[in-house]
Order: sequence, then C-alpha cells, then structure tokens
Amino acid sequence: DVDIVKPGFINFNLKDEFIKEALKEIVSSKEKFGFNRSGRGVSVQLEYVSSNPTGNLHIGHGRWGALGD
Repeated sequence: DVDIVKPGFINFNLKDEFIKEALKEIVSSKEKFGFNRSGRGVSVQLEYVSSNPTGNLHIGHGRWGALGD
C-alpha cells in the first residue's frame, strides 16, 4: 500500500508477511544477497541528478535524469 501525503511524503506500508519473506531470503542468501551477473561486460553511464537545495523543486530538475548527456 502506498500513500502520498502532504507536504510531499510517499509512505510505503508493507505487510508483515512480505517483510518476513524478504528477511528470510536475505538471511539464506548470506553474502550473495543482491548479487547478479546481468549486464556483465556492458558499459553503462550513471547520471547523478540533484535539485537546487535553495529553491523550489520542479519538473525541470528531473530533465537530465531522463535525457542524460
């Protein structure tokens, strides 16, 4: 369940069973949790997008995240 509330928060409400199963998977995977080989050998460009902390946030701040260099 996801709620969007003022002044701009997004609250994620997870059921106990979901959390329990996720934790079981993490514990059983040990140090391999989160590891996968997809994309191995392929170059990627990561674009860091940041808004101006002194001004209001607007849609233009996300423009370069979508377009990249």
